[in-house]
Amino acid sequence: LIRTEASPEPLSYSYSTTTTYVDETGAPVSIKTVKSGLPVTVYYTKDGGRLIASKVVVRRAAPAPGQSIETVTNSVGTITEFGGDRLLIRTEASPEPLSYSYSTTTTYVDETGAPVSIKTVKSGLPVTVYYTKVGDRLVATKVMVRKSTEPAPRIIEKKTTTTTTRDK
Repeated sequence: LIRTEASPEPLSYSYSTTTTYVDETGAPVSIKTVKSGLPVTVYYTKDGGRLIASKVVVRRAAPAPGQSIETVTNSVGTITEFGGDRLLIRTEASPEPLSYSYSTTTTYVDETGAPVSIKTVKSGLPVTVYYTKVGDRLVATKVMVRKSTEPAPRIIEKKTTTTTTRDK
């Protein structure tokens, strides 16, 4: 459960063995360091009504009084425009493309988390944009380039039983 300034109720995140835990420098930390009251940034995806943590950044200290906590969320969609300092994404959730600003600190990765060149990012690509809200602006912190606009296929096992009878 994570309490944020944006929500009166704590947000519940699911985690798994693939959830990574790192410090502010990106160095891995043990899950045992995560304790109640510790400030964190949670990178997550939505699966229906569930929030699934993919990465938890453990912060060293709570913010000073009057300082805000950075909340990172994401959007899944397709790039409709990329250039200058703006990234437009069309999502299923919004009839209008969402506009994100980006900078030299924005990272670009593939689905495995490996860095990709900014030169590979172009209109028409399916992406997940991790962003923070700064005032009225959405600021991209990470752009994950996906191979497909479709969710990962679910494996369905099909079993067939054949019964043969013999005449006597």
